Amino acid sequence: MVLVPFASLLLAHHARAVWDYVHRDFSASYAIYGAYPDAPVAPIAGDTKVAFRLTGAAAKDMFDAIGPDLAAGCPDPQIRLRNRDMLLCRHRPNDGYRCEFGFDLSTGLSIGASVGGAMCVQ
Repeated sequence: MVLVPFASLLLAHHARAVWDYVHRDFSASYAIYGAYPDAPVAPIAGDTKVAFRLTGAAAKDMFDAIGPDLAAGCPDPQIRLRNRDMLLCRHRPNDGYRCEFGFDLSTGLSIGASVGGAMCVQ
């Protein structure tokens, strides 16, 4: 009876072993700012943040990995939103996938890079 769980564990490990850890190129943009994403100002020492926006295949991979869609997403049902903590991703049929996140460069902490409704309209 001990062999059944061990065999399952061995098969699961083998299945993961065939996956290749590969860094892939991706499309992205970023903005450095101070204050808040909805009212940005010029950055200064102690108040410098960076917002990243990924698009294309990287954004799709992230969108797929963090599902499911937010129940109370956008008013437009074609815009699908997904999030985990400070990572926000969306899919819109006419422009594809987009994920946004950011960091406070003064502290290194993760921060939100987009304001709630902004993902529904841009």
